[in-house]
Amino acid sequence: MYDENPAVLIVGGGLAGLSSAVFLAARDVPVVLVEKHAGTMVHPRARSINPRSVELFDQFGLVPKVQEHRSYSSRPGGLLFRGETLAGMEVFRSPLDPPSTVGRVTPQPWAPIDQDKLETVLRERAEELGADIRFATELVSFEQDEEGVTALVRDRASGAEKTVRAGHLIAADGNRSPVREALGIGLHGRGLIGSTMTLVFEADLSEPLRGRQLGVCHLDRPVTGTVLLQHDGERRWVFSMPYRPEDGETLADFDDERCVALVREAIGVPDLEVAIVPQLSDGTKVLGYELAARVADRFREGRVLLVGDAAHVMPPTGAFGASTGLADAHNLAWKLAAVHHKEAGPALLDTYDAERRPVAELTVAQALLQMERRTKAPDGKPGGQGGKPGPGAGRPAAAEGAPAGDAAAGGGDAAYFKPYEYYSTVLGYCYRSTAVPGADPDLPPALAPGELGGRPGTRAPHLPVDRAGAEGSTLDLYGDGFALLVGTGLAGDRWAHALETAAARLGVTARSRRLGAAAETGAEVVTREGSWAEAHGVGAGGAVLVRPDGFVAWRAEGPAGTSQEATEEVERVLREVLDR
Repeated sequence: MYDENPAVLIVGGGLAGLSSAVFLAARDVPVVLVEKHAGTMVHPRARSINPRSVELFDQFGLVPKVQEHRSYSSRPGGLLFRGETLAGMEVFRSPLDPPSTVGRVTPQPWAPIDQDKLETVLRERAEELGADIRFATELVSFEQDEEGVTALVRDRASGAEKTVRAGHLIAADGNRSPVREALGIGLHGRGLIGSTMTLVFEADLSEPLRGRQLGVCHLDRPVTGTVLLQHDGERRWVFSMPYRPEDGETLADFDDERCVALVREAIGVPDLEVAIVPQLSDGTKVLGYELAARVADRFREGRVLLVGDAAHVMPPTGAFGASTGLADAHNLAWKLAAVHHKEAGPALLDTYDAERRPVAELTVAQALLQMERRTKAPDGKPGGQGGKPGPGAGRPAAAEGAPAGDAAAGGGDAAYFKPYEYYSTVLGYCYRSTAVPGADPDLPPALAPGELGGRPGTRAPHLPVDRAGAEGSTLDLYGDGFALLVGTGLAGDRWAHALETAAARLGVTARSRRLGAAAETGAEVVTREGSWAEAHGVGAGGAVLVRPDGFVAWRAEGPAGTSQEATEEVERVLREVLDR
């Protein structure tokens, strides 16, 4: 009756979809991914991923490849500047500094990699892990029942159709998600802010650049809001400008002749030799993007789950968008894997919406605040839609001091529109759900990374450690099942035995990790700085249960009274987290 039976069907081959394929295939979940386009885009779109995303990729062996494909834009000395044209006089100039360091809270830096290169890395890794990745294949229709999802997919080259029966469907099909629309899931938020057309071109800009290394250039010609970026070398560039579909303007209006004229006007060289570069394998040269702020009303409908732009769209200010989609995929993947392998009950998937939708609300709000802060012109108009970008446009920055904003206009709770320090949004977001039984119900949307302290519902702290003679981080302990952090001695033995017993009863992948200082006998993981217990908010003899995604689920501040009490408590917590 069915041509194929994967555990999960992923619709969409962008960052969120390909990351989902990697994260699931690495956990032995059979995956088929379909993407209607014949290949990934040439356009870079996102230019970097934040340290939290690098932490996630490190679990799956992706960091060396990400570093290997560092973007051209990561070269030191890049400039952010403004002018009427590239060849004309500058109105403003500033070094395009890399984002500020995050100190001692993470072992990972920012990774400057263009999205088109990252998508290639992810596709290769997903296929290495056994995922079935099919570009030029579209979803024709789908329907779901209590047992799974039945989908009809079509090869766009041959026209051949197949019926796929999957346990779950992940909609990673973009901000206009046909899957989301078919499910009748609405959107809320500020909505459309503006529309942008974008293209990639090749030209020799050495003369108008006058020795400057272009990072981001905001121009007033052809219209205010025009932006010029370098792409992947000395001759390839990205051009974008606002356009107005609401007035009947369409992407079809931008033929090669008009595009060349627009580029020449922006550069300020009327006879510049310009070649417009196709961005898609089908020859498409001009793409349109919506600048918008929206969040889906729910991230789950039965056996269908939304990730990435299908679930939320935000302005590019702050570079939050791509990394938020990656975190969606990571949160969802371990839960789908647990359900697939029968380690968890189906209600665990409800916690995906409960945890990730508030993070989306927070992140969209912070992106809006940063947009207002960094692009408001002296006349009060936002840059890119009739105003001029402020001097900080194009650089990640802390949101401190930003205007409080209008929660109703943004469509979110007022708490999300409180300006948070930048890395609170990136590393300090908090989860509250049944998969975090120890979470404080009064946790704020986010905390400063240095204040997380092992609280249930927050990312487990980073501590430098030695394992088997190699330097690393406590973050290296997470990803393969649950981890119970315990100390040495009798109290640690009791907690470790409790986890072993409870995990065996439940058939759950979990292991204990014994931490201690170099002088402590029996420490499997030796902390190089400070006390692991203090960093995680527990006392001597305490224990901390960390989920596969590196978030603290529960902690015991001190030793258990008896071995039986320890086992009962650990089993209770695992059952609650996993809906058992």
